[in-house]
Amino acid sequence: MAALLAGSMLVSTAGCSHIISSVSASGENEEQRSADRNRLETVQREGRLVIGVSPDYAPFAFEIKETKEGVSCAGADIALGRYIAEKLGVEAEFCQMEFEDCMAAVAEGSVDLVLLGMLPEEIRGNMMDFTDTYYQPGDQVLLVKSNRDDRWKSLEDLEGKTVAAQYGSLQAQLAVEQLPGSYVTLTEDASEALLMVRVGSVDGAVLERELAEDMIKEHAELEISPVKLSFEQEKGVVGGVVKGETELLEEVNDILADVSEQHLYLEWLDEANRQAMEQQPAIR
Repeated sequence: MAALLAGSMLVSTAGCSHIISSVSASGENEEQRSADRNRLETVQREGRLVIGVSPDYAPFAFEIKETKEGVSCAGADIALGRYIAEKLGVEAEFCQMEFEDCMAAVAEGSVDLVLLGMLPEEIRGNMMDFTDTYYQPGDQVLLVKSNRDDRWKSLEDLEGKTVAAQYGSLQAQLAVEQLPGSYVTLTEDASEALLMVRVGSVDGAVLERELAEDMIKEHAELEISPVKLSFEQEKGVVGGVVKGETELLEEVNDILADVSEQHLYLEWLDEANRQAMEQQPAIR
């Protein structure tokens, strides 16, 4: 199950929330694309960078309130995608799909780039070329209600308890691997896991410390448990480019170096955490 959560290769054909003409077009457009030496040339000629995102993973990418144009997305990866496109001199065109469909889309070349808040697992490297790291995950913690009668101090204390974590995330992988005596409930996103803790349908939720601390600021009834989850921080969050597209990958990595030098992603992450908290429903 942990391997599945880390990212499966058994995925269906990717589908977008809108039509991407560069994928489905024929005739003159196909002739133009075949004349391009690489995908970077295609991106620059068409004036757009098609980015696959899965808007169910706050604070990386998530849906916000509906507008006249429909449901829009926010998140640190959305901000990063716009920045990369801007530096390339093109428009960012986001293609919203399930996580697995994004993986399939970049593998078949239906999108140019995927930004999924993902770690560079070996199985994923068969489907794409990884970018350089643009974010290093922090400590992983257990968020619980502060008015509990018991205080868990070790992983063994969680045996028989129910813990929530988002499906397909690092947190879900850690919960499955390190809490074998617990019942792991997989949620669609981190906001759902938080809500389940607040209403008492689960005993705790595995989250990154920074996000958990932001949630505590908004909800005084929550606290971080002293239970420690181990996590090797050798791997950081990366993006994925269509395999073999060296020119595009190099350009993206140059832009990511600029993002890292200016600490831009951390700024976007702070803003995304704030926006994600605003999406939380009130509990009476």
